[in-house]
Amino acid sequence: MKKIESIKELDALIGNTYVYAVIVAIAAVVLAFVIASLIKWGGGRNDSSHVKRRVWFIIVAILAPIGFFLYNALYVSNYIMKAPLQAKFSTASIIATLIVLGAYAVSGIVSMLIMRRSKWGSILGKSKK
Repeated sequence: MKKIESIKELDALIGNTYVYAVIVAIAAVVLAFVIASLIKWGGGRNDSSHVKRRVWFIIVAILAPIGFFLYNALYVSNYIMKAPLQAKFSTASIIATLIVLGAYAVSGIVSMLIMRRSKWGSILGKSKK
């Protein structure tokens, strides 16, 4: 990564950061989907496998934004040379982290509603028949 020394370079970096935020959110949903698919059905009347899937969905929902924020704070911000530019990037980094969380939640819940009778859809709870 090259050093950021001008406002024009910083604006380009912020745009890239927002794009990467959406990519990280999609990757996190895919990871949560794979984990949910790997958890077996519990069977019987008191099947609690959907609770395990929900817990993993929440764990990924916590780890993805934290990981993205730490990447921006510890790695990317070291390449920004001027303090005012670092302040602007730190604000953009917080917004991008919220984008990761929001995009993860929205795309996850919408895809669960679409695939309601699958393991992924069971995260929302037992479907009414």
